[in-house]
Amino acid sequence: MQQLSPEVKTLDVPRSNQFDYSENVNAIYINYNRPLKGKMIQLGLRMENTVSEGKSYGLLANGSVNTSSKQTFKRNYTNLFPSAAITFNKNPMMQWGLSYSRRIDRPAYQDLNPFEFKLDEYTFQRGNTLLRPQYTNIISLTNTYKYKLTTSLSYSHVNDVFAQLVDTAEKSKSFITRKNLAKRDVVALNISYPFMYKTYMMFTNFSGNYSSYKADFGGGSRIINIDNVSFNIYQQHSLRFGKKKDWNAEVSGWYNSPALWEGAFQSKSMWSVDAGMQKNIFKGKGTLKVAVSDIFFSMKWRGELNFAGQTTVASGNFESRQLKTSLVWRFGSNSVKAARQRKDAAEEEKKRTQGGGGLGGN
Repeated sequence: MQQLSPEVKTLDVPRSNQFDYSENVNAIYINYNRPLKGKMIQLGLRMENTVSEGKSYGLLANGSVNTSSKQTFKRNYTNLFPSAAITFNKNPMMQWGLSYSRRIDRPAYQDLNPFEFKLDEYTFQRGNTLLRPQYTNIISLTNTYKYKLTTSLSYSHVNDVFAQLVDTAEKSKSFITRKNLAKRDVVALNISYPFMYKTYMMFTNFSGNYSSYKADFGGGSRIINIDNVSFNIYQQHSLRFGKKKDWNAEVSGWYNSPALWEGAFQSKSMWSVDAGMQKNIFKGKGTLKVAVSDIFFSMKWRGELNFAGQTTVASGNFESRQLKTSLVWRFGSNSVKAARQRKDAAEEEKKRTQGGGGLGGN
């Protein structure tokens, strides 16, 4: 909508559309488990068939659909997703696991919408109806030592990676869209360790990876061939204190090193620190909590892209520093079990509806 005055609004027809999208995923799977002496073997196979159709319409001046402007795209594809895992648990103090899986990640709905919208005088964004799902094959080796120190080394190969590119539309204008990057290879190391002493607890996690991105969108300056090493560190500290140990203080923080974002943007480092305090009240039936997120207001992102002879620098932040207070009062019997948390396909669909949205959106 284009605002003419605080009281009057009018439809901006050239920059409006209606996008209808339907998708049906049919799946069948089989799973096999077999315990052996000192081992556990698991095999699985899932077959999926996806049928989708998207329709985009322009609008008339009165806001109705312009049927003559209809644009349609259809997809029908079938994939197999095998998985296998073996766990060596003969020695409980030193367990090993080896696993393989193949998975699919479908585009966010907004990234399929061909609608164009203006970000500023020189940049606009549009979806890509040709955007295909990306497929990941991953193999992982995991070691768990004394039920605490967990180390995993993995290799993943991704085909048709979603990449957000800024390309030239006109001499002085550019557009942002997602395309399928040719491939990505990642070698990752993850180490986590929990430590507890009396009423003090600490959790540390380190992850590092080497990534290689390769794609060719027409030769010359439209070739992407980037290698990158990055890492992430996370720590959480908590302490219970007081005569009845009914106070709990917690501090957590993380740091992300400079890295590649969506296969093209070179992002700067980011970090954040959160803290909070909690007290049990009313003989354990109530909890009072105060917490502050991103204390130093440091969670700001910045990235740079050099593509097709153009350099794009993007940055931003949001209301990440917040003060939150909560009071919880538990009624009834404490012996009633909490509701079981389930993760189902609806969560994946919710994630896809929140995708897109320009630079920094994901």
